[in-house]
Amino acid sequence: MKNKLITLALILFLLVGGTALAQVNPNEGRILGRVLDDQGNPLPGVSVEATSPKLVGKAATVTDNGGYFRLLALPSGTYEITFTLQGFKTIIRKDIILKLGDTINVNVNMEPAAIEEQITVVGQSPLIDVKSTVKGQVMTKETFLSLPRGRDFGSLITLVPGVSYESNVGGYSFDGATASENMWYVDGADVTNIHIGLKGQNVVLEMIDEVKVTAAGYNAEFGGSMGGVVNVITRSGGNAFHGDLMGFYDNNERYMLGKSRTYLRTNPYNSLQYLYWNDDDKYFNGGKDRDNYYGGEIVLDLGGYIIKDKLWFFASANPIYRHQTGLRDFNQRQGPFRSFTYKSYDLNGSIKLTAAPVAGLRISASYVNNFSTYKGTFPSLDGTSLDMDEYGKEGFDYPNWTGSFTADYSASNNLLISLRGGWHQYNTTDQKLKPISTLHYFVYGNTPFASQYTDPSLVHYSGWMNHLWSSRMNSKKMLQDKISSNLDVTYYVNFLGEHAFKAGAQFIYLHEDYDNMADYPIVYYYWNRSTTALGFTIGRGGTGDNYGQYGYYIVRSNPSAKYGYYWNIHSNNWALYLQDSWTISNKLTINYGLRTESEYVPAFAPNDPHNPFPGYSQKPINFKFSDKLAPRFGVVYDVFGDSSLKLFANFGVYYDVMKLYLAEGSFGGFKWISEYYTLNDLDWRKIGAHNDITSRTDIQGEGTGNLYRGSIDFRYPSFDSIDPDLKPVSQSEFSFGAEKKLAENLSLNARFTYKHLIRTIEDVGVYVRDPETGANYEMYYLTNPGYGYSRPAYQGGKFADYVLDDEGNSYAYWPEPKAKREYYALNISLDKRFSNNWQGGISYTLSRLEGNYSGLSSADEWGRNSPNVERFWDYWFMMYDAYGKPLDGPLPQDRTHYIKAYGSYTFPFGLTLGITGYCRSGLQNSSKLWINNTYMYPFNYADLPRNPWTVWADLFAEYNFKIGGKYTLGINLQINNITNTKTIQRKFTDMNYGYLWMEDWEILRGDLANNLMYWLNNNPPSAVGYEYTDTRYYRLTLADGTNVPVYNQWRNRFDTWSARIGFKFTF
Repeated sequence: MKNKLITLALILFLLVGGTALAQVNPNEGRILGRVLDDQGNPLPGVSVEATSPKLVGKAATVTDNGGYFRLLALPSGTYEITFTLQGFKTIIRKDIILKLGDTINVNVNMEPAAIEEQITVVGQSPLIDVKSTVKGQVMTKETFLSLPRGRDFGSLITLVPGVSYESNVGGYSFDGATASENMWYVDGADVTNIHIGLKGQNVVLEMIDEVKVTAAGYNAEFGGSMGGVVNVITRSGGNAFHGDLMGFYDNNERYMLGKSRTYLRTNPYNSLQYLYWNDDDKYFNGGKDRDNYYGGEIVLDLGGYIIKDKLWFFASANPIYRHQTGLRDFNQRQGPFRSFTYKSYDLNGSIKLTAAPVAGLRISASYVNNFSTYKGTFPSLDGTSLDMDEYGKEGFDYPNWTGSFTADYSASNNLLISLRGGWHQYNTTDQKLKPISTLHYFVYGNTPFASQYTDPSLVHYSGWMNHLWSSRMNSKKMLQDKISSNLDVTYYVNFLGEHAFKAGAQFIYLHEDYDNMADYPIVYYYWNRSTTALGFTIGRGGTGDNYGQYGYYIVRSNPSAKYGYYWNIHSNNWALYLQDSWTISNKLTINYGLRTESEYVPAFAPNDPHNPFPGYSQKPINFKFSDKLAPRFGVVYDVFGDSSLKLFANFGVYYDVMKLYLAEGSFGGFKWISEYYTLNDLDWRKIGAHNDITSRTDIQGEGTGNLYRGSIDFRYPSFDSIDPDLKPVSQSEFSFGAEKKLAENLSLNARFTYKHLIRTIEDVGVYVRDPETGANYEMYYLTNPGYGYSRPAYQGGKFADYVLDDEGNSYAYWPEPKAKREYYALNISLDKRFSNNWQGGISYTLSRLEGNYSGLSSADEWGRNSPNVERFWDYWFMMYDAYGKPLDGPLPQDRTHYIKAYGSYTFPFGLTLGITGYCRSGLQNSSKLWINNTYMYPFNYADLPRNPWTVWADLFAEYNFKIGGKYTLGINLQINNITNTKTIQRKFTDMNYGYLWMEDWEILRGDLANNLMYWLNNNPPSAVGYEYTDTRYYRLTLADGTNVPVYNQWRNRFDTWSARIGFKFTF
């Protein structure tokens, strides 16, 4: 009785604590089947029980009148299934392996028996899920702990065909999509960053039971991703106590870290000259005298039971410490040198409770923590940083945690009710180096006036500042919350076959609370310069009150407005879905369903009652259920009816979930008004001397003669610039293929995939004609490129039809093209599940990714993660080449070939060896021209040769000793890039320095196309552009002293090899 009370109390605690619920089903598995007698007749009333070391309690059911049974909501693991019926021989099926989210069929025939008799069948585990069209892979703890890996689950997923880590798309790419298009889950809780869409939490591998990666073919219950879905399941307890004590260590000595790679960089003392540079050779005596760096971590975990078969627990802790000290100077490596220190501390951990309080009900709750903090930073290695005492004080804390809850109730053989919940929170706190006074930043240095200073300490080069950049803001909090819930019901019914109907609802609450403002003025100095930003010239080229004897300066955080990030907002999003998995004649399965979502992006600032924002709305972007209808359809055919060969095909439409980054700049969250002043006094210390952002006198500088000339609001809320016909970002997908069981643990998979971007959302720079003056001016509209507001005026859009030259001749603008991204891929993979001491797999992907738009993260800007406000359509000509042809070709992240292999073998004497190998073709290269404050690809995409192929491998080795039969002690070594690959990874494709300036009509007239190469190889004629600008190639000084254009030279290589050692004690 006491045990029951304890169990019920803990269950109540879990239920109450789990009411903040999660978005996605954590992919529970199912074991289905049919029981027949020896004559092929269905047997009703057969008792079916499943047990597993991963399953708390037992899963039990009884066959129905058709002999069918269903064991639902099962965790992955190795199962033993027992079939009993009086008068028949009991059958026990052992070693049935169920993977995360899979559905497997286990059919049996029972023979009559006069006396109690038992038949045990070992093996014959179904290898193929013949109910699903999903493309992906499940990696269990037993799999990945014997392979080379990083310290979090992200390092595993690149083994999946079609998945890679690409720096130029900001992170992980699934089937050509970019890093901001994926969804990430921990125990079913959505941990995707709500601001920019990246992975919001790391989970240390030793805390993980398995990772499921889904790249295509998922049903209507899943949404929000145009890339991939990654679900991490943390470890659970069991009916026996078990634990581990592990440690890992690495440093940067030459025996653990190879010599640094040579790379291309600007000369630290001449920004127009490039050099090939090796940090080890230039700073550290060939790597022998590097900074003193080391990192160590401990992992301690314990799992077991509180009440056997009723309540399990698992807990882990993972403290990590990193330390680095190094010598730096502030005199261009001439000394004297001082010592600086960086320290970081992480505390990762997890707690999980799993319970089976009553028959048919299984619940669990988990908590995963990632806390990190650091203190200290370094001046630059080249000795050009400011000499100050703040380097050792910089630092922040980053709290990051997730709580999740699940409940699955099998009410009967054909009814399952599932509840999911999660709360993910991330914050930035405890700023260790706070702002103390006005920050002075020299965008351009005052060295041209050095001779006029009596105090040389006031003279500084470009880039100098009096405080560390990280201290310019008072960062009080940057809080992000995602609380979400999911309730669904699955019901099985037999009608013209078996139907598995599932209906569900999801609710997601998003919350951000930011207070990250500049309490003191931030002053940007442009010594000896002029600007026309206000519509007239101020600074050296100005006249009258607009003349600045020494240039001009710009101030953020000023009497007009405080600068920074300040908001407290939330939004509520909903999703509904209905789907059916219809199996006909035990061979053909048809999956069809519909998902619909509603979401809105909130205003980040309240309306100003004294100066209302035009077009203000509390929900400036608001998509209703009817705007996001996502049909899904798939067909699976079990050719022989024995789960040995399946053919499949699927079609689906997928919608992106809007990220909030767009709203901070467009809807009032980011406050940025810059004030412009003439600069008429050499003593810049007088500016902001009293640190008073409310006093223009203080910001002008008492007695300086500096004058305020105007301001610009760079982030005025643009509620009135949203296209009323705005449609959500979406993509369609079609795939087909086959999967064949070749042997008991060996399968072959082949799949063709086609993904088509339907539309995207971007801020498009639209040139609007002033009806009174006839002049064109640029406005940014939030729209679907190629649709609505971005179309020409004669098609009902906002874009001006033409531009006039100085003589009144008209030139038609090139219309804004639609976003295009087409992905075609053939994936072939061969996988051998672990058995007989070894596992392995190999895959090949042949793909083509083409169009003009890389995705929500910008490959054109090398991985910028600013969803929906990248630069793609900022200027009217950016989606064209110099000849007026729309951009269309292989996208920057396109790789034609990708081969991956993995394997591990455990020797009888305790040694395990694991290896992963990769072989991939290079990325494409495109010439980039800097023009009119932006860039374009003058010769379209991929005019330059691709980068070379890259081949590399990683190695893991572990030796385990048995101690007393109960304990195991192991030591391990991992070597990354054991092949010491040095292949070129990126080239320098910028064609010019400075900017080429041209009028719109000059580009449209063909001047750019006709004269581009002449201008690059010679100084451009002064008649071109608003003012003379040097647009020649950057120069590269080679080792022999010769100078060549840096254009199309390599810029970096594959990183050097590294090693990590570790130990493990298991009890």
